[in-house]
Amino acid sequence: MNEVAIDFSKVHQVQVFGITIMEPSTVLSSLMLTVICIYAFFHLNRLGRAHRMYKQIQYFFLFMAIATAIGGVLGHGFLYLTGMRGKIPGWFASMIAVALFERAAIWHIKPLLPKRNGLILGWLNYVELTIFFVLTFITLNFLIVEIHAFYGLFLMLFFIEIYVYKRRKDPGSKNIFIATFMGALAAGLHALKYSVGPWFNYNDISHIAMAASIWFYYQGARHMIYYGEEMIIPEELIDSET
Repeated sequence: MNEVAIDFSKVHQVQVFGITIMEPSTVLSSLMLTVICIYAFFHLNRLGRAHRMYKQIQYFFLFMAIATAIGGVLGHGFLYLTGMRGKIPGWFASMIAVALFERAAIWHIKPLLPKRNGLILGWLNYVELTIFFVLTFITLNFLIVEIHAFYGLFLMLFFIEIYVYKRRKDPGSKNIFIATFMGALAAGLHALKYSVGPWFNYNDISHIAMAASIWFYYQGARHMIYYGEEMIIPEELIDSET
């Protein structure tokens, strides 16, 4: 692994009860994302949908909660103790999260595809995650994590949902389109590295757009319909039609 040297003297920090916390605003904005993800996970869990498509989406939110909490605390707040290696658990959790939603989308489209194509997409999901895990561990470069998110959430999830929407006008797909746009906006803001100041930097600004993205993914998850042999229609949609 290539450890990147970091000049901690240039990173804004605060002292809380004698404990140094670096980039405190980013810690807080990361934990904001954690709260939204936990809310989405528990609410979706209460709906009690048993099919794997819904379960995998629920665990997308759980692993995103883990990723943002670890990323905020270890990857930013205590980076001076953990170094770049402290970012790996959060990065890995986020990649698992992306792969889970991607896999849920594969379940979403499977009933609309020839069986062989669905199997190929499923295996591709495993191979993709393994490759990006290895690349991230070797390079310690967040760009690899961003590329994986782009592949999983845009090239796979977004285009799968376009196909599903064209075929079935799925009510959840429209929310996923909005979520994808907000996610792309978050990535763009992060890449531009525009900051209002050290206490509201490009991480914090991109986290606001990411929070909106997660919220619309949650709305998409609430309304997605499974099109297998026994079609599963979310209860709120049934109620709205009666």
